[in-house]
Amino acid sequence: MNFGLILAGGTGQRMRTSGLPKQFLQVYGKPIIIYTIEKFVSCDEIDSIVVVCNPLYLDYMSELISKYPQRKNIGIISGGKNRQGSVQNGIDYILSNGANEDDIVVIHDGVRPLVENNTIRENIRVAKADGCVMTVKPVIESVIITDQAQASFENFKKRDDTYCLTSPQTFKLKVLVKAYKAVEGVDSPIPLLDAALAYTYMGNKISIVKEYNHNIKITTPEDYYILKALLELQENKNIFGLN
Repeated sequence: MNFGLILAGGTGQRMRTSGLPKQFLQVYGKPIIIYTIEKFVSCDEIDSIVVVCNPLYLDYMSELISKYPQRKNIGIISGGKNRQGSVQNGIDYILSNGANEDDIVVIHDGVRPLVENNTIRENIRVAKADGCVMTVKPVIESVIITDQAQASFENFKKRDDTYCLTSPQTFKLKVLVKAYKAVEGVDSPIPLLDAALAYTYMGNKISIVKEYNHNIKITTPEDYYILKALLELQENKNIFGLN
């Protein structure tokens, strides 16, 4: 089976909203998290969906799922204290529901509602072959990497070889379980909150899937308005047959 594990446990502090977390904000009358769930529902390769939610909003999430009924089974579970804890809760839930060790888990940010089905499908295909994969987007701007106040020629990186890490990240269940067990309690230079980070920190290599669409993460108020514009653009393309 192929599981969609959607992380929706954030509080949206950078969004600076005084009310609901960002995943529940409405765009054209529909919550962002519902847009994301619908993308996974519409992907034929996804068999079951698990939404990891902030414990304070479990009932609210259930009400939303009831308001926007879907044709696939959707489990709603409580998130952990951080991203790593939320993924672990998702793993435990999937295991408790009789999953096979070779089943596929597609981990996705609940506030990335514009992910394309082709990206999800390619993640599943590569994960079945290689065990794990992460989604990346080629950068547009030139990039330097430095922790100093000045930069040298060596700090400039070739744009063709530089990517932004997006989501989903996809693993065979046994690979994901092993990765999180291996880094449990590890004191690393950077927090191992991300599944790909946890896996590669132990010396492993992970395959990549390149995407070129607008799979933005809704983090700031500006992102919210960009999402509105992109959804309007998508709708206009549908109306005028430009897809």
